Amino acid sequence: MQEFEGTLLLIEDDVTLAAALEHRLRRARYRVLHASSGRAALNILDARDPDLVILDLMLPDVPGEEVLDRVRAKGNTPVIIISAKCDESDRISTLTNGADDYIVKPLSLSELEARVEAVLRRSRIPSGGGGTDRCSVRVSHSELLGAGVVLTLSTREVWLNGEQLDLSPTEFRLLRALLERCGSAVSVEQIMRRVWGHERHGRHVVESHIHRLRQKIERDPADPERLVTVRGFGYRLVDRETTACGQPTDR
Repeated sequence: MQEFEGTLLLIEDDVTLAAALEHRLRRARYRVLHASSGRAALNILDARDPDLVILDLMLPDVPGEEVLDRVRAKGNTPVIIISAKCDESDRISTLTNGADDYIVKPLSLSELEARVEAVLRRSRIPSGGGGTDRCSVRVSHSELLGAGVVLTLSTREVWLNGEQLDLSPTEFRLLRALLERCGSAVSVEQIMRRVWGHERHGRHVVESHIHRLRQKIERDPADPERLVTVRGFGYRLVDRETTACGQPTDR
Protein backbone atom coordinates (compact mmCIF):
# COMPACT_ATOMS: atom_id res chain seq x y z
CA MET A 1 0.00 0.00 0.00
CA GLN A 2 1.37 3.41 -1.01
CA GLU A 3 2.43 5.68 1.85
CA PHE A 4 1.45 9.30 1.14
CA GLU A 5 3.60 12.31 2.05
CA GLY A 6 0.49 14.36 2.79
CA THR A 7 -2.88 15.52 1.47
CA LEU A 8 -2.97 18.55 -0.84
CA LEU A 9 -6.00 20.55 -1.93
CA LEU A 10 -5.47 21.87 -5.47
CA ILE A 11 -7.85 24.72 -6.38
CA GLU A 12 -7.48 25.38 -10.11
CA ASP A 13 -10.15 25.92 -12.79
CA ASP A 14 -7.86 25.28 -15.80
CA VAL A 15 -8.60 21.61 -16.48
CA THR A 16 -5.41 20.97 -18.46
CA LEU A 17 -3.13 22.60 -15.92
CA ALA A 18 -4.92 20.92 -13.02
CA ALA A 19 -4.47 17.50 -14.62
CA ALA A 20 -0.75 18.11 -15.13
CA LEU A 21 -0.30 19.33 -11.56
CA GLU A 22 -2.28 16.41 -10.14
CA HIS A 23 -0.22 13.91 -12.10
CA ARG A 24 3.08 15.44 -10.96
CA LEU A 25 2.08 15.68 -7.32
CA ARG A 26 0.66 12.15 -7.22
CA ARG A 27 3.96 10.88 -8.65
CA ALA A 28 5.62 12.66 -5.72
CA ARG A 29 3.41 10.55 -3.39
CA TYR A 30 0.93 13.23 -2.36
CA ARG A 31 -2.78 12.56 -2.06
CA VAL A 32 -4.43 15.28 -4.19
CA LEU A 33 -7.95 16.64 -3.80
CA HIS A 34 -9.01 18.86 -6.70
CA ALA A 35 -11.56 21.67 -6.78
CA SER A 36 -12.25 23.58 -9.99
CA SER A 37 -14.07 26.46 -8.29
CA GLY A 38 -13.91 28.44 -5.09
CA ARG A 39 -17.25 27.13 -3.89
CA ALA A 40 -16.21 23.53 -4.43
CA ALA A 41 -12.99 24.25 -2.53
CA LEU A 42 -14.88 25.69 0.42
CA ASN A 43 -17.08 22.59 0.53
CA ILE A 44 -13.99 20.39 0.69
CA LEU A 45 -12.45 22.59 3.40
CA ASP A 46 -15.62 22.26 5.48
CA ALA A 47 -15.19 18.49 5.44
CA ARG A 48 -11.43 17.95 5.25
CA ASP A 49 -8.21 19.33 6.72
CA PRO A 50 -5.54 19.12 4.01
CA ASP A 51 -1.87 19.47 4.87
CA LEU A 52 -1.43 22.21 2.25
CA VAL A 53 -3.57 24.22 -0.18
CA ILE A 54 -2.48 25.20 -3.70
CA LEU A 55 -4.72 28.08 -4.73
CA ASP A 56 -5.33 29.90 -8.00
CA LEU A 57 -6.53 33.46 -7.35
CA MET A 58 -8.68 33.87 -10.47
CA LEU A 59 -11.56 31.45 -9.97
CA PRO A 60 -14.93 31.48 -11.78
CA ASP A 61 -17.12 32.07 -8.72
CA VAL A 62 -15.62 32.79 -5.29
CA PRO A 63 -12.43 34.90 -5.59
CA GLY A 64 -9.23 33.20 -4.53
CA GLU A 65 -8.58 35.97 -2.01
CA GLU A 66 -11.82 35.05 -0.25
CA VAL A 67 -10.85 31.37 -0.22
CA LEU A 68 -7.52 32.35 1.34
CA ASP A 69 -9.36 34.30 4.04
CA ARG A 70 -11.53 31.24 4.78
CA VAL A 71 -8.47 28.99 5.02
CA ARG A 72 -6.83 31.41 7.44
CA ALA A 73 -10.05 31.72 9.45
CA LYS A 74 -10.14 27.95 9.86
CA GLY A 75 -6.54 27.49 10.97
CA ASN A 76 -2.88 27.50 9.99
CA THR A 77 -2.92 25.28 6.89
CA PRO A 78 -0.07 26.40 4.58
CA VAL A 79 -1.17 28.01 1.29
CA ILE A 80 0.80 28.32 -1.95
CA ILE A 81 -0.66 30.77 -4.46
CA ILE A 82 -0.36 30.03 -8.20
CA SER A 83 -1.55 32.97 -10.28
CA ALA A 84 -1.11 34.86 -13.52
CA LYS A 85 -1.22 38.05 -11.44
CA CYS A 86 2.42 39.09 -11.59
CA ASP A 87 2.40 42.63 -10.19
CA GLU A 88 4.53 43.10 -7.10
CA SER A 89 1.57 44.71 -5.31
CA ASP A 90 -0.52 41.56 -5.85
CA ARG A 91 2.24 39.33 -4.50
CA ILE A 92 2.88 41.51 -1.46
CA SER A 93 -0.82 41.88 -0.66
CA THR A 94 -1.46 38.14 -0.90
CA LEU A 95 1.58 37.19 1.18
CA THR A 96 0.68 39.81 3.77
CA ASN A 97 -2.86 38.41 3.96
CA GLY A 98 -1.66 34.94 4.88
CA ALA A 99 -0.22 33.05 1.90
CA ASP A 100 2.99 31.13 2.55
CA ASP A 101 4.37 31.27 -1.00
CA TYR A 102 3.49 32.76 -4.39
CA ILE A 103 4.32 31.32 -7.83
CA VAL A 104 3.59 33.30 -10.99
CA LYS A 105 2.12 31.44 -13.98
CA PRO A 106 3.26 29.94 -16.28
CA LEU A 107 4.90 27.75 -13.70
CA SER A 108 7.39 24.91 -13.66
CA LEU A 109 6.02 21.62 -12.38
CA SER A 110 9.36 20.74 -10.79
CA GLU A 111 9.50 24.14 -9.07
CA LEU A 112 6.00 23.70 -7.68
CA GLU A 113 6.92 20.26 -6.34
CA ALA A 114 10.01 21.74 -4.68
CA ARG A 115 8.01 24.61 -3.19
CA VAL A 116 5.39 22.20 -1.83
CA GLU A 117 8.09 20.13 -0.18
CA ALA A 118 9.77 23.22 1.29
CA VAL A 119 6.56 24.74 2.69
CA LEU A 120 5.47 21.43 4.20
CA ARG A 121 8.92 20.94 5.72
CA ARG A 122 8.79 24.37 7.38
CA SER A 123 5.25 23.83 8.64
CA ARG A 124 6.24 20.50 10.24
CA ILE A 125 9.30 21.78 12.12
CA PRO A 126 8.71 21.06 15.82
CA SER A 127 8.08 24.19 17.84
CA GLY A 128 10.43 22.98 20.58
CA GLY A 129 12.72 20.05 21.09
CA GLY A 130 11.61 19.09 24.56
CA GLY A 131 8.15 19.20 26.03
CA THR A 132 4.80 20.10 24.62
CA ASP A 133 4.30 23.73 23.64
CA ARG A 134 0.92 24.86 24.90
CA CYS A 135 0.89 28.06 22.86
CA SER A 136 -2.25 28.08 20.73
CA VAL A 137 -3.89 30.59 18.47
CA ARG A 138 -7.64 31.00 18.12
CA VAL A 139 -8.70 32.32 14.73
CA SER A 140 -11.89 34.02 13.61
CA HIS A 141 -12.74 36.11 10.56
CA SER A 142 -11.75 39.28 12.43
CA GLU A 143 -9.25 38.36 15.14
CA LEU A 144 -6.15 36.33 15.96
CA LEU A 145 -5.71 35.48 19.62
CA GLY A 146 -2.74 33.77 21.27
CA ALA A 147 0.22 34.27 23.61
CA GLY A 148 -1.69 36.99 25.45
CA VAL A 149 -2.11 38.97 22.20
CA VAL A 150 -5.37 39.98 20.51
CA LEU A 151 -4.87 41.16 16.93
CA THR A 152 -7.95 42.63 15.24
CA LEU A 153 -7.64 42.38 11.47
CA SER A 154 -10.38 44.83 10.46
CA THR A 155 -9.21 47.74 12.63
CA ARG A 156 -5.53 46.70 12.77
CA GLU A 157 -5.57 47.10 16.55
CA VAL A 158 -3.35 45.01 18.82
CA TRP A 159 -3.97 44.39 22.51
CA LEU A 160 -1.62 42.72 24.96
CA ASN A 161 -3.00 41.70 28.35
CA GLY A 162 -5.76 44.30 28.03
CA GLU A 163 -3.52 47.19 26.92
CA GLN A 164 -3.52 48.53 23.37
CA LEU A 165 -0.16 48.55 21.57
CA ASP A 166 1.00 51.20 19.11
CA LEU A 167 2.57 49.21 16.25
CA SER A 168 3.86 50.39 12.89
CA PRO A 169 2.36 48.72 9.77
CA THR A 170 5.49 46.56 9.43
CA GLU A 171 5.41 45.56 13.10
CA PHE A 172 1.72 44.66 12.70
CA ARG A 173 2.50 42.39 9.71
CA LEU A 174 5.42 40.85 11.57
CA LEU A 175 3.35 40.09 14.66
CA ARG A 176 0.55 38.69 12.52
CA ALA A 177 2.97 36.38 10.68
CA LEU A 178 4.31 35.05 13.99
CA LEU A 179 0.89 34.82 15.64
CA GLU A 180 -0.54 32.79 12.73
CA ARG A 181 2.19 30.24 13.51
CA CYS A 182 1.96 30.66 17.29
CA GLY A 183 4.14 28.05 18.98
CA SER A 184 5.91 27.09 15.73
CA ALA A 185 9.29 28.17 14.44
CA VAL A 186 9.08 30.70 11.60
CA SER A 187 12.19 31.04 9.44
CA VAL A 188 13.81 34.36 8.62
CA GLU A 189 13.13 33.72 4.93
CA GLN A 190 9.46 33.01 5.60
CA ILE A 191 9.20 36.20 7.65
CA MET A 192 10.72 38.23 4.79
CA ARG A 193 8.23 36.79 2.29
CA ARG A 194 5.24 37.27 4.58
CA VAL A 195 6.12 40.78 5.79
CA TRP A 196 7.89 42.32 2.79
CA GLY A 197 6.86 40.00 -0.05
CA HIS A 198 10.40 39.06 -1.05
CA GLU A 199 13.72 37.84 0.37
CA ARG A 200 15.93 40.71 -0.81
CA HIS A 201 16.40 42.14 2.67
CA GLY A 202 19.25 40.84 4.81
CA ARG A 203 18.77 39.13 8.16
CA HIS A 204 19.70 42.39 9.90
CA VAL A 205 16.44 43.99 8.69
CA VAL A 206 14.39 41.21 10.28
CA GLU A 207 16.50 41.33 13.45
CA SER A 208 15.97 45.10 13.68
CA HIS A 209 12.19 44.78 13.47
CA ILE A 210 12.18 41.85 15.91
CA HIS A 211 14.13 44.07 18.33
CA ARG A 212 11.57 46.89 17.97
CA LEU A 213 8.64 44.50 18.39
CA ARG A 214 10.20 43.05 21.53
CA GLN A 215 10.38 46.57 22.97
CA LYS A 216 6.58 46.63 22.83
CA ILE A 217 5.53 43.10 23.81
CA GLU A 218 8.18 41.94 26.29
CA ARG A 219 8.46 42.81 29.99
CA ASP A 220 12.25 42.72 29.57
CA PRO A 221 13.24 43.03 25.87
CA ALA A 222 16.82 42.02 26.74
CA ASP A 223 15.52 38.71 28.14
CA PRO A 224 12.51 37.87 25.93
CA GLU A 225 9.97 35.36 27.16
CA ARG A 226 7.26 35.71 24.50
CA LEU A 227 9.15 36.26 21.22
CA VAL A 228 12.13 33.90 21.33
CA THR A 229 14.89 33.08 18.86
CA VAL A 230 15.21 29.63 17.31
CA ARG A 231 18.95 29.33 16.87
CA GLY A 232 20.11 29.21 13.25
CA PHE A 233 16.53 29.31 11.90
CA GLY A 234 14.26 32.17 12.92
CA TYR A 235 11.81 33.07 15.67
CA ARG A 236 8.90 31.67 17.64
CA LEU A 237 6.01 33.30 19.47
CA VAL A 238 5.05 31.42 22.66
CA ASP A 239 3.07 31.83 25.84
CA ARG A 240 5.35 33.22 28.54
CA GLU A 241 4.76 30.32 30.89
CA THR A 242 5.64 27.71 28.25
CA THR A 243 9.10 28.88 27.20
CA ALA A 244 10.79 26.60 29.71
CA CYS A 245 9.32 23.60 27.88
CA GLY A 246 11.48 24.16 24.80
CA GLN A 247 15.18 23.87 24.20
CA PRO A 248 17.59 26.72 25.05
CA THR A 249 17.44 29.62 22.61
CA ASP A 250 19.54 32.59 21.65
CA ARG A 251 17.71 35.59 23.04
